[in-house]
Amino acid sequence: MYIVDKYILSKVVKGYLLILAAFMGLYVVIDLFSNLSDFLRAGIRWEILLRYYVLTLPLIFLRVSPFSLLISTLYTFTELNRHNEILGMRTMGISILKMALPIIAFAFLVSSGALYLQENLLLDTQRQAEDIKLEYLTQKNPSYKEQRNIAFRDKNLLYFISRFIPQDKSLLDVIIFKESPNGSIAEKMVARRITFIKGVWIASDVVSYNVDAEGAFVETPFYWKEKIIDLDEQPENLVIKKSIFEGFTTLKNLHREIARLKRMQMQQLGDNLVIEFHRKLADPFSHIFLIIGVLPFALEIKKRKAGLSSLGIGFIVGFIYYVVFSTSIAFGKAGLVFPFLAPWMAGLFFLIVGLSGLNLIR
Repeated sequence: MYIVDKYILSKVVKGYLLILAAFMGLYVVIDLFSNLSDFLRAGIRWEILLRYYVLTLPLIFLRVSPFSLLISTLYTFTELNRHNEILGMRTMGISILKMALPIIAFAFLVSSGALYLQENLLLDTQRQAEDIKLEYLTQKNPSYKEQRNIAFRDKNLLYFISRFIPQDKSLLDVIIFKESPNGSIAEKMVARRITFIKGVWIASDVVSYNVDAEGAFVETPFYWKEKIIDLDEQPENLVIKKSIFEGFTTLKNLHREIARLKRMQMQQLGDNLVIEFHRKLADPFSHIFLIIGVLPFALEIKKRKAGLSSLGIGFIVGFIYYVVFSTSIAFGKAGLVFPFLAPWMAGLFFLIVGLSGLNLIR
């Protein structure tokens, strides 16, 4: 690595770490004061509160890290421009691409680390944080709201729930798939309502179908007016239980669920999981997409105030990225874009804009 590369990279890394720490601290402070009344009402001890926020740090990091790197990159190159260092480097024959490569390499390194953190640490820390929330906050401050389209796994049963009404402790329009030991679907149950009564989940108007290895129904379906469902979750757990479509799960688990849904010929649910799979894969690499997208503007030889302009431009670029990202996800769920492509459209757009801009800089 050349001296110039080290010089630019050291400035970006130092700025990134400083801004990341500031944003993570600000995130915790805002969340703390937003929920302060609930914490005081629950009488939660300070060491439990500290543990809760330590457990949420991986999630906070994943949310603010791309924006922190974006601001640091903009600030670094704006400062270099103000002191005519970019002009001096280009006069010495150092190309725009040469100046950009160390930052792109660092963005790739941070993205890889974020992906590893997401897949190996986030799931465990969020489960522990949700357990603390359930034990100290949710039960003491019940503010349950109706939830729709919940999906989760319990033992060898996969639940798809249209509506959950916490006040009645009831699940409405439920489909349950039972897996055989080899992972195939052995039984499908459809229940109009499942209600939690005296510590037991009791389903009403239940129809059960046996399923063969090809996913076809075999034999005559069974009907029960009432049937006990072997579900260990308490109703209050379901209030904060994360859906496999929206929650903190791994790529490996999502891939397995996609394969199961394909075998069950549940196309719409399968497409939603494909979108979620690629969203979780694309999210960590937003570092690279944002950096490449903004580099042409950052490397432009133009004098401006580093702090305010970097923050303002960073907000604008970040806003554009997430608007395009959210819109493409919506298009994917509406069937207007291939499910696997939808989460990558924002990244592809920024790559095209960034690489084209770098090529146009003279």
